[in-house]
Amino acid sequence: KSFSGLRTQGEISSSSVSTSIRIIINQIKLHHSKVNMGFDSYLFEITKETSYTTILVYSVAVSAGSLVLYAYSVFQLWEKDFSGNRLDRSSISSPSNKQPPKVESFDTMQSTIVANSDRHKAFAKCELIADVKEKQKNWKENAIIRERAKAIPHLGSMKGEERAERLDMDHIHIRFLDFLWGFVFIGPFSMLLWKKGNFVMRLRIWLIKLGILKFKECDDMEALVGKMCLELSQVVNYFAKTKKDSELGNIAGFFFADFPYVDNDLNFQVADLFAVDIDLDTKRFVKAKLDNSDLTASQACILLWFNNVAAQHVKLHAMANWGINGHLSLEDINPFLRRNSVVTAIYNYFGYSAFSRFFKEWEKQGLLSEGWNTKNPFLKCVNQGIKDGIGQHGNIVDLIPYSRFVKFIVKVRMIFMDEFAKHKDQFPGIDGEAFFVGTVLHSLDHCLLEWNLDDPLWLDVDDPKFGKMAELGRIVRAGFVEDVPFLYFNRRFKGSDHPFYKSVYEKAAKIDKKFADNMDTCIIK
Repeated sequence: KSFSGLRTQGEISSSSVSTSIRIIINQIKLHHSKVNMGFDSYLFEITKETSYTTILVYSVAVSAGSLVLYAYSVFQLWEKDFSGNRLDRSSISSPSNKQPPKVESFDTMQSTIVANSDRHKAFAKCELIADVKEKQKNWKENAIIRERAKAIPHLGSMKGEERAERLDMDHIHIRFLDFLWGFVFIGPFSMLLWKKGNFVMRLRIWLIKLGILKFKECDDMEALVGKMCLELSQVVNYFAKTKKDSELGNIAGFFFADFPYVDNDLNFQVADLFAVDIDLDTKRFVKAKLDNSDLTASQACILLWFNNVAAQHVKLHAMANWGINGHLSLEDINPFLRRNSVVTAIYNYFGYSAFSRFFKEWEKQGLLSEGWNTKNPFLKCVNQGIKDGIGQHGNIVDLIPYSRFVKFIVKVRMIFMDEFAKHKDQFPGIDGEAFFVGTVLHSLDHCLLEWNLDDPLWLDVDDPKFGKMAELGRIVRAGFVEDVPFLYFNRRFKGSDHPFYKSVYEKAAKIDKKFADNMDTCIIK
């Protein structure tokens, strides 16, 4: 183009040619530069797009591989603990195939307490033991309630009147897909709860030792012990009350015969009798004895807490197995009940078979003394509590004026059974009493464990007699009492669309809204 212009003008000379060539070369360089820039940008865009695609592909592949490996590890666990080892409730050989075990009669429990107290001089002049001897049942057997609670047989379970020999906490078969679902949507968040709780507790202990954080001790241990007796499921151990003209005052006696505990050498022990006296007017601790030994309020607190966790609360878990039905046929009848049943069965497995597997880790962290893992006295206490079963406790109506928990439970139990009778056809294979225990009673026992003991460090691990039990008690309070976070499904009576749960909640909320709001539809903690 430059040359043609020069030719037209007739001004071709060596200098003009040189100038023109330089112009042409510069234009070529400029064009080449632009081409290179465009190519580099194009190359960059392709590389960037390829990098994003590669990252996405690798991320999906790694995630999928991790999920497959996790599912396989869960399958191995399921194969070890469930495949071929457990039976559905419909099988005649299942421990919960028959009616629930017979409740121990009041007379039998009464005679056991008296006989065990006779072995120890400390109870020789005990006014409350004298009342136990004279105590008569002050309630009538309610045949109407029993009939309303009776289960409709389902696929071979709950047929006839024959009863199971004993309670059993962890025996129900769970399908692998249900087991895997539990390990995806419940297990990780359950672990997060106790990991977080124990981490915070360890950090607090460390900061307190360094003097950076100040430990606030319980300012009223006597009142705390009163709550442990009156505002927990331990209330079933109420057996006696002083007479109106007694010089001792208005005192209630809580008696635990054949009491399992762990000594400071981490040996499993069974005391003849653990007794706690509570002033009903002040709701405070008066005194306590373990056989012939007098106990402080702090020691009574350790024993009550540990017993609730290791021997009393586990009865609720065990009884709940007669109030669940995870059979696939329930998907058509009552899918909400089926899911709740699967959750309860999984959590009973967590609590019985899986819990003690963490002891070794807690020993390494310094939360437990060495020996909990090898001797495992905790599981021996659990087995003793389950074996002892549940006794008649209708006399707790005496405590309605003094216990918010008793007042609520007594009233809501009647509501629950009335509604259960109306909707029984939607709950095949379910015993009403067991259903109540595994939902309302169990969930409120957890809530009260949380609300009553504000700080796990109030359990004295340095106690020379019972400090080892306080170690485990702290772990349970820090990581296993509160609600599991991040659950995607509703597990409360409150908010349920099912007419049974909805009606029970609405009526219970009129009695005590805080309690009603915290009633769970399954065992989920």
